[in-house]
Amino acid sequence: MFRLIFVDDEAIIRNGISQCVSWGANGFDLAGMFENGREALNYIHDNPVDVVITDINMPKMDGLTLSKVLSEQYPSITVLLLTGYDDFEYARQAVQSQVREFLLKPITAEELSHVLGTVREELEARREKEIRQEEMREKLKRSFPLLKERFFNRLISGRLSGDDLAKRREYFQWNDLGAFYKVSLISVPESWDELERLTLQEQIKALTEEADEVFFNLNENIVIIFQGISDTELQQRTRTVLEKIFQYTGGREKEQIYAGCGELVNSVEWLPESHRGAMGAVEYSRILGLTRIVFIEDVRDSRQITPELFYAKLDILLEALKEGRKEDSLKALDTIFSFIEEQYLSRDDVFSYYTRIHMVIYNFLKEMGLLSPDDDTFPHKPGYYPTLKSARDAFASMINDIESKIERRRNDAILSRMDKARDIIAARYSDSRFSLQDMCNELYLSTSQFSFLFKEGTGQTFVEYLTSYRVEEAKKLLKSTDLKAYEIAEKVGYQDARYFSLIFRKQTGLTAMEYRRKLES
Repeated sequence: MFRLIFVDDEAIIRNGISQCVSWGANGFDLAGMFENGREALNYIHDNPVDVVITDINMPKMDGLTLSKVLSEQYPSITVLLLTGYDDFEYARQAVQSQVREFLLKPITAEELSHVLGTVREELEARREKEIRQEEMREKLKRSFPLLKERFFNRLISGRLSGDDLAKRREYFQWNDLGAFYKVSLISVPESWDELERLTLQEQIKALTEEADEVFFNLNENIVIIFQGISDTELQQRTRTVLEKIFQYTGGREKEQIYAGCGELVNSVEWLPESHRGAMGAVEYSRILGLTRIVFIEDVRDSRQITPELFYAKLDILLEALKEGRKEDSLKALDTIFSFIEEQYLSRDDVFSYYTRIHMVIYNFLKEMGLLSPDDDTFPHKPGYYPTLKSARDAFASMINDIESKIERRRNDAILSRMDKARDIIAARYSDSRFSLQDMCNELYLSTSQFSFLFKEGTGQTFVEYLTSYRVEEAKKLLKSTDLKAYEIAEKVGYQDARYFSLIFRKQTGLTAMEYRRKLES
């Protein structure tokens, strides 16, 4: 229902109009009737009105004056002028006052109802449009922070410049209050939930100034654009704010944040360069596991560093590996990683050094014959290791595994030679002249080496094993043949039958013949 007032200085017309028109049926509420424009205007000042039907000729304030005031102060009110004069000058002034309809007296209820029907449709259409516009404004208001965040993400990624940048800055009311800018990036661990991230963002906003901008980038990290009129002041303020952020997050049990700062720039259009620097600084901070602010200016290019220092440390590692000095190998590895940490290397340079360490260990394993077709010593590429510590631990594990590989190979070699030694004994035990030296000659080992390895592999000395083997073979012959004791002695490598009997009795507690009789019984 729309609100309508009627203005005419003649009471008979006011009463007649009010009674002859079905206001409610036409969608209107007749909110009031007034004698002149001044009374009507006073009412409008305090009450909402959608439509005014007014006569032209009235005392104190006529209809044309009222129409003009309404067009200036209440342009949304629809005005219908009612007059008994068909005067072009009135019509011209009415048009100038943006009057909706110029109605001539006398007007019938049907004619007025028709006009009101048309006006109602216009008002309904306008109201629907206003509702849609209000909904759009509310939606825009709600999405404004997100749109602003997108704007800044496009800005730091280098996708805005020139007039487009100027227009968007004006729309998002981002004023150029400084001559210098610096982008800082706070890398928030994935383990932090949405509430924790937003809380940190609000904390950062409280620490920064109104001219600064704090927002999330596409990787859900927090970006701060600092701006100021002095480069020295801006540098100091950046450091102070980030140090306070570290203090705020320092006591948490969650994973730590990483902070990096890009270069200082003197133009908004150079912000992408500062942002790239901040990303590089954060990546460096994450690789080294640093709990401090990293400025990209401190992260030096490794090409400025003499590589001979690094290669010399690699040589020390390789020498320790070749000599089997595990503890020294691990110390050399620690020295290498301390060197990497001190050099402020870029992410790619750190990964390049990882690759070189990989190759030293790989080539050593290859030379030593310690690589198998299904070897998994190098399951990951250098970029797999997220921090310097994780890479160091992985390489240390490889070095520890080398010792295990060598130990396994040594054991395999011992087992292989012991198997061969057993085969030789099985083939030559019947030779009474077969000796320890004969065995060593066949295996190309010194007597001390063989004796040590044989004892390690069998738990017996060469003589103990050979004697036991000969006695076992003698037992088999006593069981399966009718040979005399002296004949069996010769077959198992003893020329002296009496010595054989002594050895046999010592091993079994019986003479050879007693052993046979025991088997027969």
